[in-house]
Amino acid sequence: MFRSLQNGWVLFAILFSLIVIVPIATVGSFVFINEGDTWLHLKETVLLNYITNSLVIALCVFIFSVIIGTMTAWIISMFNFPCCKYIDWLLILPLAIPSYALCYVYSETFGFNGFFSQMFQWLTNSNSYLVNFYSIEGAIFIFTFSLYPYVYILARQSFISQSASYIEISKISGHNLVKIFFKNSIPYARPAIIGGATLVIMETLADYGVADYLGIDTFTKGIYRTWFNLGDINSAGKLSSILLLTVFFVIFIERTSRRKAKYNKNIRNDRPLIKRNLSGFNAYLAITLCLIPVFLGFFIPLITLISWCFKSISYWDLYSFIKIIFSSFSIAFIAAILCMACAIIIVYGLRVNYKFVSPFARIASMGYSIPGAVAAIGILIPIIWMDNNLNIFFSKYFNYSTGLLLSGSLAALLFAYLIRFLALSIQSVENAFIRVPNSLDNAAKVLGATNKNILKNILIKLNINGICLGILVVFVDILKELPATIILRPYDFSTLAIKAHELAMDERLYEASLPLITIIFVCLCPLFVINKITTKYKREN
Repeated sequence: MFRSLQNGWVLFAILFSLIVIVPIATVGSFVFINEGDTWLHLKETVLLNYITNSLVIALCVFIFSVIIGTMTAWIISMFNFPCCKYIDWLLILPLAIPSYALCYVYSETFGFNGFFSQMFQWLTNSNSYLVNFYSIEGAIFIFTFSLYPYVYILARQSFISQSASYIEISKISGHNLVKIFFKNSIPYARPAIIGGATLVIMETLADYGVADYLGIDTFTKGIYRTWFNLGDINSAGKLSSILLLTVFFVIFIERTSRRKAKYNKNIRNDRPLIKRNLSGFNAYLAITLCLIPVFLGFFIPLITLISWCFKSISYWDLYSFIKIIFSSFSIAFIAAILCMACAIIIVYGLRVNYKFVSPFARIASMGYSIPGAVAAIGILIPIIWMDNNLNIFFSKYFNYSTGLLLSGSLAALLFAYLIRFLALSIQSVENAFIRVPNSLDNAAKVLGATNKNILKNILIKLNINGICLGILVVFVDILKELPATIILRPYDFSTLAIKAHELAMDERLYEASLPLITIIFVCLCPLFVINKITTKYKREN
């Protein structure tokens, strides 16, 4: 053990991996803190609502996302029909639109004076609503059509990798397409479907923007309200600990459900799946079923936001908008580079000594499952403690007050981003480095190369495209992040997401459209890149 720690790469890989433990340990410690008056008040009034609303929304979004994502993935994987390859790509586009942007669009267009409500009132000659989006049902609709691509992407990949022999055996046994779907395709793709659905649940539980705008009491909104409105950090920490335990329970259920199951192909003559051609009514039905979630999750919100933008373009001052873009892009870019640098060190530590570093790297990969509000609570407590001790030290020995040196700056926000998105960077680097055989490292060492030279001149140079793609993906996710940013941002610091949410909360949705469109078009960039890489891979294979 101590000999392994003598290697600097292994030691730094372990240290960077352990930073994720800081917010987890901090939030977990709130379980043992005595209950105050605020916590007793929360237990008697709103705690049950937080639990019930969060679980109902998460469960319903889980069910509907699995249905939509699995159905569309199976249609795309099993059948050939007009525009199939374009619809395949269109189905992932809702990932480019943040859930809170979808929320603003549908709550307005289905509101009392909204386009769809006015049309309904004109057709029925009444003053009633068509749909009340300021409700749990509205939140379920928004999360479903915003997050189903997580299930679609993983399920589609699993369906495509399924052997044609399984389908042929089922057909010989007399099974129709419905039985094949439920008895063969679904069991084979279950790990992928459950994995995507787990991401959907975690994103739903971590949301703040939708719950805040629709006025729904959820855990994340409760954490923010308890901290900023009631001024009780201990009660906010207790809420965070409950939410964190819920997330870990979801992960535990997901991994337990596939612990003893085997999903490998046990067929000697494995052949790729051959798609069945559709025409006529069946082709139109397949196109319609696949395009409905695309229109509801992407085209309708995007067209609405663009129309709002043209109506409100005069509101924005060019200098102030460029300032917000610069602050958003700069903090996202710095955080993405920081995450990627730490990820490269961790993954190279895995490459040097996999057995020793692997448990710590898996801990670091848990960061993405921590909701932004929970990460903010877990980070701010130790940073405030460090601020207080630094202030005491400098006041005592140098007669100088440092003030809020860390918690009042961007350091806390960068730390939160590092913990939240380090897992994405690790996954990107791992997928890139795994293509380079270890024998290349050994050959370089024989020629006298150090670990630093191997990493710099071989691994990074050979995988620069994968590393840049990872930076782009993390950059986009940070750009959309709202809960951690709105809690930890310094005074007078704003991003596109925060500005859009502030304007939306003031019912100035038209003005909020420009920052949202900027986020959406930036988020489309990695989707275009990933699609190009996937298309090239399919062509080569």
